[in-house]
Amino acid sequence: MPFNWNNYLTLAEQLATMPDEAAKRTAISRAYYCVFNLAFARAELNAGPWPGAETMHKWCWSKYRATPDPSCRKLGIDGDRMKAKRVRADYKPADIPRLDDEVGRMLEEARQFQTAFQALPPRFPLP
Repeated sequence: MPFNWNNYLTLAEQLATMPDEAAKRTAISRAYYCVFNLAFARAELNAGPWPGAETMHKWCWSKYRATPDPSCRKLGIDGDRMKAKRVRADYKPADIPRLDDEVGRMLEEARQFQTAFQALPPRFPLP
C-alpha cells in the first residue's frame, strides 16, 4: 500500500505540541511536505514525469500556477509560499519570531490546502 502523505500533517500536529524548537521547525517542514507530495503526485499524473530540468518543487508549483483555473493557480501560489516557510525552518539558523504562532499558521495553511486540493477537479493541473 502506498504511503499516505496526509500522515505527515498528523505528525506535524503532534510535533507542534512539543516544547522544543527542533520539533516545531520539523512540524513546519512536515506540513509542507504533506501538501507538496500530494500536489507533486497529481502534477506528474497529469503533466507526465518530472523532467528534472528544474527542482521538483519549482516544477510542481509552476504547473499549478500555469493552469488557467483560479483555484489551481492559488494552490501553486500557496505552495510556493509554504515552501519558503519550510526552507526557513529547515535551513536558516536565525530565530523564528513567535514560533508557536508560525507553526499554527502553517498547520492551518496545510489544512486549507488539503481542502482546496480535494475540491480541485482531477484534471488539474494541466500539462
